[in-house]
Amino acid sequence: MMQLFTPEELNPSEKTLRLIRQIAYTYRAIQINGKTETYCLN
Repeated sequence: MMQLFTPEELNPSEKTLRLIRQIAYTYRAIQINGKTETYCLN
């Protein structure tokens, strides 16, 4: 079986983690009448 990821790729950099946290904080999802909507907290 061929491996697609090296161990270094499994550990994202702190810069990448900060970006992911910022996006997760900024964008939220809410369910309205069974439909998922996204909105920005900007």
